[in-house]
Amino acid sequence: MKLKAGRGRDVDVTPTLADRVVGWFDPVRGAQRLRARAFMALAGGYQSGRRDRRSTRNWRPAETSANADILPDLPDLRARSRDLARNIPIATGALATTVTNVVGDGLTVQSTIDREALALSEEEAKAWQRQAEREFALWCDLADFTSALSFAEMQGLILRSVLESGDILVVRRFRQDGAEPFGTKLQLVEADRISNANRAPDTATQVAGVKFDADGVAIGWEVATRHPDDAGAFGSKRELQWTPVPAWDKATGRPLALHIFVRLRPDQARGVPWLAPVIEPLKTLGEYSEAEVRAAVISAMFTAFVTSEPRDGDDVPIIGATDSAAVSEPAKEIALEDAGAIVELEPGQKVDVANPGRPNPVFDAFTMAVLRQVGVALELPFELLVKHFTASYSASRAALEMAWQFFRRHRTWLARRLCQPVYEWAIEEAVARGRLSAPGFFDDPIKRRAWLKAQWIGPPRINLDPLKEANAHEVQLRNGTVSRAEIIVERGGDPDAVHDQLAAEKRQRTAAGLDAPAAAPPADQPADLQDQGDAQT
Repeated sequence: MKLKAGRGRDVDVTPTLADRVVGWFDPVRGAQRLRARAFMALAGGYQSGRRDRRSTRNWRPAETSANADILPDLPDLRARSRDLARNIPIATGALATTVTNVVGDGLTVQSTIDREALALSEEEAKAWQRQAEREFALWCDLADFTSALSFAEMQGLILRSVLESGDILVVRRFRQDGAEPFGTKLQLVEADRISNANRAPDTATQVAGVKFDADGVAIGWEVATRHPDDAGAFGSKRELQWTPVPAWDKATGRPLALHIFVRLRPDQARGVPWLAPVIEPLKTLGEYSEAEVRAAVISAMFTAFVTSEPRDGDDVPIIGATDSAAVSEPAKEIALEDAGAIVELEPGQKVDVANPGRPNPVFDAFTMAVLRQVGVALELPFELLVKHFTASYSASRAALEMAWQFFRRHRTWLARRLCQPVYEWAIEEAVARGRLSAPGFFDDPIKRRAWLKAQWIGPPRINLDPLKEANAHEVQLRNGTVSRAEIIVERGGDPDAVHDQLAAEKRQRTAAGLDAPAAAPPADQPADLQDQGDAQT
């Protein structure tokens, strides 16, 4: 039975086997069941939600939680993502491009304390900010618990680990070596080491190594003492053990560890590798590229086959025979000399040249089509993904602007989740040791926040034409739509440092009796025309 649902749409409410069975035993309930199915079929407004269309009839994905969707596949996703990063050039380049443009040489802190809340003059605020930046720079060289990396290098490693593995745990440790001025250090825990102790199954309060309270707040992690697969020659032979890592200090309430990952759904306990949506396309594309390269190499070897017709009385060799009669004699082998040769063949023999048709004329077009879809999934414009800019300036500029939005968002996320909390740990120790004077730091949360306010500066955005960018900035400055500080920060600089350097250069030139640099002509008037205008004046 079919019903009209309006707008020319027919809804199939033909009784199913279950409907017929129910109707056989209880006709009233069978009719109610059929009416309910018809109402549900008529209620939906989305064609993609209908179950009677051929294209979606067998498409019944499970409606499960974030952890149920992610955790069963997470080990394979991690391993495959890392394999792509090692062996597929496009995946390697996408990761490197993202880390380079988001972190670069490391995000640099610029202290911007709230001097009004702290009742400080402008000079006092600048003096404190510079001292805080010096203290943090000193701590950055001692940040790694393993004494292998600086904090700037750790930023790149942390971001790459999140992209490859999905998440990483940054644990606050304390160890003061020798005459070091600080004892706060960071220990990085790879995603594989975070798991339930003794590989116990998940419970309502512990999922994949993450402990939660009744409100769903993460209160700690279970961390293995080594990587689960490290054994024998590549690791430790000691028995695998787990150490609990609390999320907060019970006495102060301050965080002791940072679980860094991109949250895609509520109640998500672990992160997903960045390459997860494109693992299969990238793997298939890598195999296809390898096959095409191998075929091109084989075709370049100019392979030929000599065929002959059997003569009367000759025995036909049997494939796979082991006697000497079935093995070709070296004297009968034909080889081409380096400079070419003319070979006289025996009667009945001819030469067939193999032509594999390489290089494949559609290889590049097919590869580019796949990479465009990969770029959309990764939020990397196609031009930046393949490092090939062949379009117009406007199109290339638009691609870089889209990429900049992606990089800036991830930079803000990394600064908020990693850099700012770590900066607060370091400044907190500097204040506690008396290296920095910050009245009210430990007593008033508003003053503490005012002392710790900062912004983070990363690598500058890419400019295809620096002259056009400079002219645009000049127009924006004249119109008052941007400040010099914003332009300097966008280029990855420190406004205060640039201002001080310019002032110092001006004083040095004046003391040396040197003229000030000549002003540049307007952007719409060449220098030679401006010189002529000055002469006429």
